[in-house]
Amino acid sequence: MDSNKLTMNHDDSIITKDEIRLILEQYRIGKKPLAKLLGWGETTIIRYMEGDTPTSEYSSKLKTILEDPEYYYDLLCKRKHCLTSVAYKKSRNAVLSKIMASKLYGVAYYIVNKTKADICPAYVQYLLYYSQAFYLAFYDREFFQEECVMNQTHTPYKKLYESMKRCGVNEINIGDDFLLPEDRFFVDDIMDAFFWYGPKTLTSMMDHEISEINLVRDRYNNQVLSKDSLKAYFKEILHEYDIKNPKEVGKYPDRRILEIRNIELS
Repeated sequence: MDSNKLTMNHDDSIITKDEIRLILEQYRIGKKPLAKLLGWGETTIIRYMEGDTPTSEYSSKLKTILEDPEYYYDLLCKRKHCLTSVAYKKSRNAVLSKIMASKLYGVAYYIVNKTKADICPAYVQYLLYYSQAFYLAFYDREFFQEECVMNQTHTPYKKLYESMKRCGVNEINIGDDFLLPEDRFFVDDIMDAFFWYGPKTLTSMMDHEISEINLVRDRYNNQVLSKDSLKAYFKEILHEYDIKNPKEVGKYPDRRILEIRNIELS
């Protein structure tokens, strides 16, 4: 009986006090400053921590902040006038450290910053995909820990893509602390190789590559380009196109595009 009552009263859609506490801790922000940042009354978060139940709208907002550091960063930058300079800097440093804990995100925002945010989320995905593929081929180890999940819209790193779509592509002033110099040089070479070509061209190239690589299914039934498969395929690319170092990666798209065009015209 008591167990049934607990089940009936429990609502997973409503954020818990522990989850709110986690927001405060991981973003290093106080209860009143967080409420101000969200445009709410100063005591709103305090009341939730004391037992008041948030509305579904407010709960959804807090859950988004908890699960999406880029969303929080975007909110923080847009409403920093609501905070003291000390509170803003402390929270900004905390959220940046959380975002950049993944090299995938460090590279993504390095690309965004180099283009002064004049790039679409899909194009960032292409550059991340080729960065991972050629890094595996050259160095026999992964560049990013994240798996490359492929779908019809060519978004191998879906969570990052969806976040950029939702928040927009914005520069993040991360400095040089989050990537090693050699990693930055490698990404520069990938950008130099592929940035000449538009999204339609890169989509066509990826279509042909994916058709020739065996996809596997993960536990969520997503199609995954395994790192071993990517490495093997792009090692063959290095050999076939006589690419000896990252500065020569441009040989691949320069020739491959012509080959694909000939195939499609024949």
